[in-house]
Amino acid sequence: MSDSTIGIPDAVTTESLSYAETDMTLREIAGDLQEAHRELDQYRSSSLVLAQNLKELRIDAEAEGDSELVEIIHKLERSAMGIFERSKK
Repeated sequence: MSDSTIGIPDAVTTESLSYAETDMTLREIAGDLQEAHRELDQYRSSSLVLAQNLKELRIDAEAEGDSELVEIIHKLERSAMGIFERSKK
């Protein structure tokens, strides 16, 4: 039995599964899962960059003495880091 490009033997890639009122083959499910992993990696990377950019903005706001802006940015920074932490492998 040969393996397809997704690592599932060709003989079973056409097996289907019904869930959430949708019929999908194992090949389609594997493709969806691969895409989900890629998207999570992108969110993780983007959230870390965003957190760093927000930190720099917060430091500038602190230097200017804008405490209201500092508080808002700090909350956004924590939220971005929360996304990063939740998506750790």
